Amino acid sequence: MGVLLISEIKLKNFTNINKNVDMDVLKAEIQIAQDIDLQTILGTLFYNHLLSQVSSTGNTFNTPETTLVNDYIQPYLIQQAYFQCIPQLMYRTMNRGIVEGTMENAASVDIETMKYLRSIQKQRADFYMTRLQDYLLIGYGQNQFPQYVTQSSIDGMIPDRSQKYYNGISLTHSTRKGYDMQQIARTTTVYSELEHENPPCQDCY
Repeated sequence: MGVLLISEIKLKNFTNINKNVDMDVLKAEIQIAQDIDLQTILGTLFYNHLLSQVSSTGNTFNTPETTLVNDYIQPYLIQQAYFQCIPQLMYRTMNRGIVEGTMENAASVDIETMKYLRSIQKQRADFYMTRLQDYLLIGYGQNQFPQYVTQSSIDGMIPDRSQKYYNGISLTHSTRKGYDMQQIARTTTVYSELEHENPPCQDCY
């Protein structure tokens, strides 16, 4: 098991995962959330840079990195790791094959309910992903991390800076920040060469 930026204890404390859940299962899914999801956001160079500063005795993060990890990366990883955990909490791989893992005196949900719960968790994780990206791209973290802004494909994965957050509500003709595009068009002055050369008559409007 590699370096983890959140502990399985913290994952349990900030989600509704029961305290009795096997820690080895959670550690594996935290690792998946880091390697697949977080590395995609940060890029391989910056991701490995952060991991290299963590050891069994602590970390050597500078002040901007500490803020990034504590306030942005960890909240994202908690929600994303829980998203990754949900199928593994419902089904376990045993010697006789994949079995449904149930708690004593508790009924397991059906697969459609699991999908529904996972979709809710995905929206939460995507919110924190967008928050992390905004901090790196347009917030106080902008240009604070050389390994994030200078890496190229030769370093491995390059950062995915596209934002895919969808909260389940569709606002027609709106931007992600909530501005109405039609209203912007109505209130923005646009130069017209045609009207400049041939001013319309006063009765035309």
